[in-house]
Amino acid sequence: MTRPQPKLPHQSDEIFLTDGGTETWLMYKRGYELPEFSAFHLLNDAKARASIRDYYRAFAQIAIELGTGFIFDSLTYRASRDWGQLLGYDATGLAEMNHKCLDLYRDVVREVGLPPEQTIISGNIGPKGDAYNTNQGLSAEGAEDYHSEQIATFKQADAHMVTALTLNATAEAIGIAKAAQKAGLPSAISFTLEKDRRLRSGETLQQAIEAVDAATNGAPAYYMINCSHPEDFGPALAQGAWSQRIRGLRANASTLDHGTLCQLGHLEEGNPDELAAQYRALKADFLRMNVFGGCCGTDHQHVEKIGRALLAA
Repeated sequence: MTRPQPKLPHQSDEIFLTDGGTETWLMYKRGYELPEFSAFHLLNDAKARASIRDYYRAFAQIAIELGTGFIFDSLTYRASRDWGQLLGYDATGLAEMNHKCLDLYRDVVREVGLPPEQTIISGNIGPKGDAYNTNQGLSAEGAEDYHSEQIATFKQADAHMVTALTLNATAEAIGIAKAAQKAGLPSAISFTLEKDRRLRSGETLQQAIEAVDAATNGAPAYYMINCSHPEDFGPALAQGAWSQRIRGLRANASTLDHGTLCQLGHLEEGNPDELAAQYRALKADFLRMNVFGGCCGTDHQHVEKIGRALLAA
């Protein structure tokens, strides 16, 4: 039976919520070890799988209560070839885990009663290398070839779209956008900014978005910002055609830089009320933004406050 096809964020003015910092929640709130910062393998453990279902149910219930759409960004951030091999997965096993992740969300949708027409299942892609290193050796062609494997799996698993998170260079973004386009899946490209308000590769956010659009003939459905704090990425935004392409925000809870956050050894949850107010202010200035969630340090409490602040405004 054909599954309902929801409107995607770039096809709607409605607000969509998504989840928070899944990996940091699993590590610091539930005590799971994440080798290679990878969460997908936890689906092999019954106790961990139950925790993951609880995690996503909490977000889904917020979307139901607030009457918003919801985007499940899959646990597959590290479920690509190179990372999979480090965890002992061959191509077949890795494809199976990608399918399991997306099937989990369909179970949650049925359990909590999310309206299918407001529910998006997105295949989540992370960088080929470390998100906090420059990875300059990866060309657009190399990125397209590498990521096309995971994107093909998402297509087979009936994902509605692809979301690439924590990208720090335009070449990889171009490759992912082209691979998704060839597979017939819409893509959301999400960049991460450093304290200097640039990508680690040195480009400004405007330069990165304009470069990807020029190289792909505007292939991404929209762009996002994640794994940065509004204090860092907010000043990088300005009115213009390029910023109108940004529809999503998934901010870190903390203002600390990436290097410091990685070395802390504990969770920095920031101030959820303050973060919600910052989202509300950004939405007021950039009306086309309609995808809102969190990244490192955030959970359902942050996203609920964000959703309520946006709807109240």
